[in-house]
Amino acid sequence: MTSKLWLYVWDGFAPDYTNGLAFAIAKDEVEAREIIVKDIDWNPSNWGDLSIHLLDKSFGKAVCGVG
Repeated sequence: MTSKLWLYVWDGFAPDYTNGLAFAIAKDEVEAREIIVKDIDWNPSNWGDLSIHLLDKSFGKAVCGVG
């Protein structure tokens, strides 16, 4: 049996200057964070707000810059 995959989305990710966005598709939050840390090569102190979505339906999200 295969494990379900989830979409983990962090809004307000690493907001040193502006709010960022991070996402990962993983089996659990621990794996999702490991994927992000490996991708950016550092572990932020502020991950922002997390939303979790089972990959069983369509999902969309947009983050617009201000400037």
